[in-house]
Formats: sequence, C-alpha cells, structure tokens
Amino acid sequence: MKRSRLFISLPLILVAVFSMAQVATQPTLPAGWRKPTPAEATGAWRKKNPARFLVVRGDFDGDGRDDIAELLVSDSGKSFGVFVWLSSQRRWQSIHGADASPGDLGISLVLPKKFDTLCADDPSVCAPSAPATVDLKNKAIAFFAWGEASSIFYWEPSAQAFRNAPMSD
Repeated sequence: MKRSRLFISLPLILVAVFSMAQVATQPTLPAGWRKPTPAEATGAWRKKNPARFLVVRGDFDGDGRDDIAELLVSDSGKSFGVFVWLSSQRRWQSIHGADASPGDLGISLVLPKKFDTLCADDPSVCAPSAPATVDLKNKAIAFFAWGEASSIFYWEPSAQAFRNAPMSD
C-alpha cells in the first residue's frame, strides 16, 4: 500500500518542483513597465495567437537558450515598448518604443531564413544604413501594426545588439 502511494505522489512532486523552477526562471518585468490590460490590447485579430501577439519566445541570439520578447506598457499607460530578455545577458533591453497605446500593435516569431526588406523594393524610403536583405541565422521578432507596417528585429552577433529591418509600410 505504501509503495502505490509513493508512485502516485512522486509524479505530483515532480510536477510541483518543475512548476516552481519555471516560476523562478521567469524574469521580473523592467521597472516602470507592465503587461497590457485587456482593454489596452483589444481586437478580434489577437485571438489568432495564444499569446495575443504580446509575447514571443525563441533563441534570438543563437546561444541555444530561449529568450523572451514582450510588448509592454509604461506604468503611466502613455507609451509602449518592445523589450527583450536575453537569457545569456539576464537583463531586459528595450528595442523599440513610442508614446502611444499598444492598440493594434503586436509581435510575433520570425523563423530563420533570408528575407528581402522594404529597402530592396524602394531604397528611397529607407535610411542609408537599412539593409535590402536580411539572412536570419536565428529566430527574430516581427513588430507590426495589424494590417499595416511591419519590421523585423534581429540579433546582429558582430554588434552584439538588435538591428531593425523595415519589411512593409
């Protein structure tokens, strides 16, 4: 009887330990920033993604460990930012932000491959330093206004920083 109770309890104990480890590895959000409220991130289109196009996980810097990108709102509610937690650096970094509500803004995962950017079609609309193509070796982050403009934020190993490539306007 004792042995069968142990077999029943052991899986429960393992689940509890794994759950606590997951919570412990979740980074706290950057100071002054919070997750958007449901009222700040509305739209039927958000139902197409389990994370509501607010959170992306993937290995962005190629170190073999998952990183996190989140679209966050300032505590004042007057601005948004896209922040990335690189597991290798163990800190948040802001990669984009503006004085606006997240409204129709979202992020999604981009898988590695070669892309032509907006600059390949019309260099006149791009900054001179913007690339015409990007050849992603790691996962990246698509930042977009639903049904409108989009760009890709990708890790540039030589610069040890995120770069931005406009994809549509």
